[in-house]
Amino acid sequence: MTAIQIIQEIETLPLEEQRAVFVSLQERLKGEKAISTAASTSTGVRYLDRETARPLIKEILTEHADLFRKLAQ
Repeated sequence: MTAIQIIQEIETLPLEEQRAVFVSLQERLKGEKAISTAASTSTGVRYLDRETARPLIKEILTEHADLFRKLAQ
């Protein structure tokens, strides 16, 4: 599943579930000091470096397992 497909699936969720996903992601991003700005800062997209992102992946997938099961359907 691509990132675009995941975003489209999130958009189909009820608003409460969408908010829960976004709040969780925002909290994680706020707490990370290793966030760097992409080469093109005009997009406003921020990225985690690989070493910072790796340990978070399992935690995010575990915490939101039900959501990802719905997205996979």
